[in-house]
Parts: sequence; structure tokens; C-alpha cells
Amino acid sequence: MKNTLLIIPLILFTQIVAQDDDLDLDAMWDNTVWNEIEDVADAGYEVEKVTAVAGVRGAEAEDEALHHLYYRQSMKGPSKVELNKALGKLLNTLNSLKDKNPDHVKIPEVTHYVIQIYKKLEKGAKAKELEKELLSVAPESKWAKFYK
Repeated sequence: MKNTLLIIPLILFTQIVAQDDDLDLDAMWDNTVWNEIEDVADAGYEVEKVTAVAGVRGAEAEDEALHHLYYRQSMKGPSKVELNKALGKLLNTLNSLKDKNPDHVKIPEVTHYVIQIYKKLEKGAKAKELEKELLSVAPESKWAKFYK
């Protein structure tokens, strides 16, 4: 009962304070000074900066090899010159990884990419040779499953 007696005056007080006769929204709308926007800068959208990679999502799309394998801005595929350039970079990467640590975790992945480029360049003998090497070095890797 005492709580009810305390709450009723509080509610009445808030109703009195809430009634503000000075707030006239129509007058505020009429008296507002409106500035016309004359120049709108056209900003580039994030969608325009998307890199198209065929069938790859997530962290795999950011891999170094995919940057070289897929032709950007078009889906026509990389030219032989671009494939040879990517192959050279991947072979350099593969050799440096093997020099640092022959059991490096990335060696099977880079080897897989090199095999794929050899296949695109129609160099099947070199691709088969690397497939055998991949299967002997890392037979349980997720990259070796493509060649079993």
C-alpha cells in the first residue's frame, strides 16, 4: 500500500513535466533553413573491387597462387604467358620452401598448384612426375587426394 502511495505522485509528476507546450514541431519545420546539395561525389563501391576466382571461397581465395592463376576482371582464363609467369613464381616458392624445410606444410599445396599449371600448359609428363612426388612425400595430405 505504501509503495502504491509513492508511485502515484511520481506518475503524476512525470505527466506534468512531460507536457511541454513550447515544443511546436510545425513551427520548427517552417523555420528550418534548408541547404541545397549542389555536388555529390561519386564514390567507388566495394562490389567493383571484387576479384573473380573460379569456384574458390574464403581463405583459399586469398592464396598467393590463385592471384597468379586466375585472370582478373574476366573469366576467359589466363594466357600461356601468364601461366608461365605464375609457374616460375610457384617453382621459386617451392624451391625456397624445400630449401628452408623439406617437410614444410605448404609444399604439398604449392606442388598441387604447379601440377595444375603443367596440365593447363599441356605438359603431362612433368605433371605426372610431380604427382608421383606428391604422393610419395605427403600421401595423406588433402592435396594428394586429387591424384590417387
